[in-house]
Amino acid sequence: MDIAELKDRLSEIRQMGFVVSLRRSNTGIGYTLETLLGLEENNFKTPDFGNIELKSQRIGVSNRVTMFTFNRGVWKIKTRELIEKYGYIDTNGRPSLYCTANSKPNNQGLFVTVDHEIVRLYHVDGTLVAEWLGERLIDRFRSKMPALIIVSADTRTNSDRKEEFWYKEAYLLTEPNADNFLDLIKKDIIIVDVRMHLRENRVVRNHGTGFRIDEKFLNLCFGRREKLI
Repeated sequence: MDIAELKDRLSEIRQMGFVVSLRRSNTGIGYTLETLLGLEENNFKTPDFGNIELKSQRIGVSNRVTMFTFNRGVWKIKTRELIEKYGYIDTNGRPSLYCTANSKPNNQGLFVTVDHEIVRLYHVDGTLVAEWLGERLIDRFRSKMPALIIVSADTRTNSDRKEEFWYKEAYLLTEPNADNFLDLIKKDIIIVDVRMHLRENRVVRNHGTGFRIDEKFLNLCFGRREKLI
């Protein structure tokens, strides 16, 4: 499917008005759209842009999405020590460290700085926890999201208490904006999610440190925005 075909199909879907969600969960909006488009995964391939990430959002609802994860070679202390020193015991009785970090210290004392194009995760006691070179983060972003399509929908609940979607707007975002990326971290628009715990054998289970952003700000990460419907 190329962009012209996608535009035609999205226009047809918009003309359908409200459609019943095909899944009873928060992911119903994406799954229903993918099904209507005949897609098996959350992306598709076009001749011009290669693999394009497809994201759908409820109009008026704010949700953070993960842009990418990055762990390799960034930790300045051992992750097991990090959990034991700054983590907590979760509801399953495991030593854990699941938290969001930005420029202000969180409940675990972790915060993010951006200086000379280097992103660092610190603890308030002065410990440097992790470090990312800005150029490597930008390269990861470009490879993960070379282009993005965002489809927005109105929602309502029908008499059967099922959610319905009216897919009304869609934009194609291209040309990832490297200059803006680190500035969005400075402004706490892009945040860092630490997600790890210790298993019973004391081995670290790391779900990937995520760089996340509110859906409504995704357009700020790209230099070009084209309306599809």
